[in-house]
Amino acid sequence: MNYKTPGVYVEELEKFPPSVAQVETAIPAFIGYTEVGEQHKPTRISSMLEYEALFGKANPETFAVAFKDGVATATQPKVSDYKMYYAMQMYFANGGGPCYIVAVGNYTDPVLVESATSDKTLLKGLELLKKEDEPTLIVFPDLQGLVATAAEVAAADAALQATMDNRNAAIAAEAAAKAVSNAVDGASVTAAVDAAAAVADDYEINDPGNLAEVAAAQAAQAVVNAARAAAAVTNPSVAAVKAAAKAVADAYTADLTTTNTISGFASQNADNVSDANIASAITEAYSAYNTALDLAESMKDRFVIMDVLGDDVIFRKEVTAKGLKYGAAYHPKLKTVLSYNYKEADVLITGASGIATLAALKSTNSDFYNQAKKAIESKKVVLGPSSSMAGVYAKVDSTSGVWKSPANLGLNFVEAPAEKISDKQQDALNVDTTAGKSINAIRTFTGKGTLVWGARTLDGNSNEWRYVSVRRFFNMVEESVKKATERFVFEPNTANTWIRVQTMIENFLNQQWQDGALAGSKPEEAYYVSVGLNKTMSAQDILEGRMIVEIGMAAVRPAEFIVLRFSHKLQEA
Repeated sequence: MNYKTPGVYVEELEKFPPSVAQVETAIPAFIGYTEVGEQHKPTRISSMLEYEALFGKANPETFAVAFKDGVATATQPKVSDYKMYYAMQMYFANGGGPCYIVAVGNYTDPVLVESATSDKTLLKGLELLKKEDEPTLIVFPDLQGLVATAAEVAAADAALQATMDNRNAAIAAEAAAKAVSNAVDGASVTAAVDAAAAVADDYEINDPGNLAEVAAAQAAQAVVNAARAAAAVTNPSVAAVKAAAKAVADAYTADLTTTNTISGFASQNADNVSDANIASAITEAYSAYNTALDLAESMKDRFVIMDVLGDDVIFRKEVTAKGLKYGAAYHPKLKTVLSYNYKEADVLITGASGIATLAALKSTNSDFYNQAKKAIESKKVVLGPSSSMAGVYAKVDSTSGVWKSPANLGLNFVEAPAEKISDKQQDALNVDTTAGKSINAIRTFTGKGTLVWGARTLDGNSNEWRYVSVRRFFNMVEESVKKATERFVFEPNTANTWIRVQTMIENFLNQQWQDGALAGSKPEEAYYVSVGLNKTMSAQDILEGRMIVEIGMAAVRPAEFIVLRFSHKLQEA
């Protein structure tokens, strides 16, 4: 300083070099549809409670419960496409922390990847994410609803058929009950009961598997039993017998009203079920992943966690983006311990003496009510693994480090994978000799539970970017060093600046090596940083204002294949 006034001056000298601060590595952004909350604004949350306060809960599903011989069976013709709430439950249950929610619509909006007439689309949410610096992972929980597997279509068709069978059975039962009730007539009580019994005898069960035939016979017999009970009282009258028979017949008419409602619900969803697996839906769903991969490649610090929609053949055909090393795919879907959300007033009931809804059943028959609830809650949520994997990424990063592969870890809230995968099946998933699009399997092992059994990126044939941990570690170092060196923009491009930059980066990499992120017994074996004239820059580079720093790192790689060799040791004298 140029001192001009007499006095005492204090100067604080900076002895320590500038440092590189490690950026966050597992902050996912979930793009999809929510019950409530502000749309088209990425919102940072850190807990499930915070999500519920801001964005609400799951979309209520519609169920139908049929009682037959006192046993409740629940059907669900079509599962809702909105999976965000369940995805958040799985994310936090598996170790997730802070994340971003990008709500692009609510439960009244259809799930759309892109649209010329609406901005309530997944790609609109992806566009908004470009403006946020912190998120490093991209997840689309709602994409799985657009593409159903063959098994899901078959299950939905079976549920629809069961619903229609119940309706047909109710129609047959009503017709039989009315026919027997109308036959109750005669000069005496005995003649009235005999007339009803004669009509009831016409309803025989020739095929026990025919629900309509069984229901008709049971209804006819129920009316006869009511007539006989009325005839057995003291001083019975024909009018009393007819009234008792009519009351039972009217109960079956009430049941038919409920089944008509169920039939209408099933018909509304029939087209959705049958069209769920068409090629156009698959291509549209995967376009979101392809766009996200392009974004990840352009921004260098994003990583896309993908669900395999359809099967592995469809997946490899549809994923066409070039930036394959910035994403990882997981298969199959997971059977979770979560139960679907529903409203009791919307649950349709049949076979419960005219009770039409679960809400009404609650106040009239607690045993049937509990059976119905148990049947509904047995329908567990089946979810793509991407949200659970986002939680695993966050847990591994916080407990071990981003250089540790997010694999060989158990998944919480998971009952089992939707599909059991053998070693032979995983061979084809893990190594794709044609395109290199590796798919990470999630498998179940006896005594160990459900484990993540793969750690490869979509660039599975590359020796450089084959593993998730290597790709994400480089992402972290690149972004951390980039942010730290911004302070040197417009500094003199001289040896003094070069030394400060080199020292700063070397200190950061030395810490990574000490933490176990880099291989080598000595620092010089683990990394190098080079900057300077005739090293990384020419005189022309300096004249044009370019300071070029070259960084090399020997990242640790996972022991994907552990080979144990055994041999006989010969006896020695």
